[in-house]
Amino acid sequence: MFSVLLYYKYTPIDDPKKLRDAQRELCQKFDIKGRIIISEEGINGTCAGTKAAIEEYKRVTGLVPGLEDMEWKESLSQTQVFPKLKVKVRPEIVTLGLKKERVDVSIQNSAQYIEPEELYQLYENGEDVVVIDARNLYEGVVGQFENAIVPDIQNFRDFPEYVKNNLSHLKDKQVVTYCTGGIRCEKASAYLKEQGFANVRQLHGGIHTYGEKTGGKHFQGKLYVFDGRVVMDVNTIDPSIISQCQFCGAETAAYRDCSEPSCGPQFICCDGCFKENGGY
Repeated sequence: MFSVLLYYKYTPIDDPKKLRDAQRELCQKFDIKGRIIISEEGINGTCAGTKAAIEEYKRVTGLVPGLEDMEWKESLSQTQVFPKLKVKVRPEIVTLGLKKERVDVSIQNSAQYIEPEELYQLYENGEDVVVIDARNLYEGVVGQFENAIVPDIQNFRDFPEYVKNNLSHLKDKQVVTYCTGGIRCEKASAYLKEQGFANVRQLHGGIHTYGEKTGGKHFQGKLYVFDGRVVMDVNTIDPSIISQCQFCGAETAAYRDCSEPSCGPQFICCDGCFKENGGY
């Protein structure tokens, strides 16, 4: 059994290259694989290893100044979900795509958190709230909150333009943003506030934590994850599948990789069509 970690922390990193080297050495020591991005603004990672290895990874990483109170999101897998280890230094740990504009993503400028239990109650009470998905369309297609606005974007960098072109009429509404684990909402919610949205909050811990703390009711479909599992369950109360095979229309949440590099991105395809067409 393997433990899969998802985490991020916005905190000043004085020497990203030094931390990169230390993280690479730590992961190699315990045979941990995954993707870790480090910048002067913080760290963003997802990695997997044995339970013992991941516990040691969390302990040692938590000793780094600024990372002591990291919020770890952990799930299980029967197999190693990453083929290799990548630890990189980049200008940002997640890119919003603002060239001339800048969004201050410090905790003081991001929107306040809404806890998973409170969002659950908003749904249960039928309150008037606009829920905005801060992820990409291919993630939202396979799973999303009830009545959520799922932007037609293929990269988080396109989020600002989508907001300007499609969401300006919602500036006076009660707004909640969500994403997988929370990192994109830090910047997305800050951007919405900068654009004049008066009442914005972000889901604390993202979809991942919402499922753990509420059982996932009001989340439809599956959670897209950036590892070998591709999708994972969130809703254990009234689970559903909301996506369809793009060939026959059957309900399925199975994302596939095309065997030909020219095919491009993943596609949703049921087992029957996949076998019938030789695995594409």
